[in-house]
Amino acid sequence: MPDTDWAELQAEVDSTVDGGMDDLFSSLRIPSVSDDAAALQRSASHLEGLLERDGWSVDIVPMEGNLIVLAEMGEGPNSVIFYGHHDVQPVEPLDAWLSPPFEPVIRDGRIFCRGSADNKGQFFCHIFAARALRRNRGKVPIRVKLVLDGLEEAGSPHLADFVERRRDTLQGALLCLTADGPTRQEMRPEVVFGVRGILKLKLRVGTANTDLHSGNWGNIIPSAGWRLAHLLSQLKGSDGRVTVPGFYDGVVPPTELERRAMAEFNYDVDEAKRSVGATSLDGPVDVPPLERLMFMPTLTVNGLEAGHDAKSVIPCEATAHLDVRLVANQDPDSMFDLLRNHLRQIAPDATVERRGADSYLPSRTPLDLPIAAKVISAVRTGFGRDPLRVPCSGGTLPDSIFARGLGIPVLDVPYAGRDQRNHAPNENMRLDHIRCGSRTSAALLLGLAGS
Repeated sequence: MPDTDWAELQAEVDSTVDGGMDDLFSSLRIPSVSDDAAALQRSASHLEGLLERDGWSVDIVPMEGNLIVLAEMGEGPNSVIFYGHHDVQPVEPLDAWLSPPFEPVIRDGRIFCRGSADNKGQFFCHIFAARALRRNRGKVPIRVKLVLDGLEEAGSPHLADFVERRRDTLQGALLCLTADGPTRQEMRPEVVFGVRGILKLKLRVGTANTDLHSGNWGNIIPSAGWRLAHLLSQLKGSDGRVTVPGFYDGVVPPTELERRAMAEFNYDVDEAKRSVGATSLDGPVDVPPLERLMFMPTLTVNGLEAGHDAKSVIPCEATAHLDVRLVANQDPDSMFDLLRNHLRQIAPDATVERRGADSYLPSRTPLDLPIAAKVISAVRTGFGRDPLRVPCSGGTLPDSIFARGLGIPVLDVPYAGRDQRNHAPNENMRLDHIRCGSRTSAALLLGLAGS
């Protein structure tokens, strides 16, 4: 579009953002923590009313406790899906917050509030973009499907069922775009082409039917704590490589284009180590750090339970909570079978089960997909600089539900800053990032309308 046209629209977007803070703040004040059904209902109903006032067609789709808000707006032959979520993380510890967690305040150019960045402040960028387009152009020139998950922080249960139920509405979209998460570099936007999947496990060992006195029974009955420690040491070597046969089968190495994209990061692993106070690194040393983050699966001990810190006992039971981050061509079901069968061979007394319902398949979109160029162009327009191309995020989002369920590309463009503190006290969203994110969404809607 001519520069003058974009300048007018950008001014409208910025004005819309500035004038829309009350709408965002009213949503942020609703404590829609994933396990609070009443608050989630308030959040969904509030968004329904707000979006309908803007001219969206809105439907709250209850999926066995997951209140998914589906909103539609726009016209034309093409469509796009924007995915986000209106549930938030718990706020504890409360005393670490500098202001009440559900009372948004602006300090130092940032909105501080739970949900400000994860994810209400980010999906509101799409709402502001559509609002600005209607004011400036009289319409949104592409059909927008806004999907706001009600239980993303709890693993998006039944999201796949929702996609199947609403297939007639969602199918045919050019792509699904998610604005979530932080950027990796200060004021450097990025386009993320993939995410790792996840499988969560609980591994339990038992050595007796009761805890025992460590003096009366020591050297006679084994400690479940030691038994579990020995078992875990058989799953991963000191070189950082998982030793379960078949664990790395099917791993797809990065393409040459993906390697070139990683080279743009200038990733300093020693600085990364220093920034978190770590004393050592993990993962196979013969694989470059970024490749380990993006293209290799992990096996992580998330937590351990055994015995009592104030009692001199031999614990009769010990439990490890584990997760596996999966990469392209791996899936949770096959990985669970692989680990369960291996554990049956080396520790028939142990039990392993899946933990929770939040397992996800990985997703990976080729960097040279033609529509990705339109997304990159929109991000460049919105943020005023070229984005990093991230072949795969180390984390997990439900991208595969849309990619596999609808057969469309899925890309993630985080609008929040690298220090957004999502899931932590003093979560925040930069005001300039809300403007840049809203500009990006507006530019993308215009760019895709002509595809």
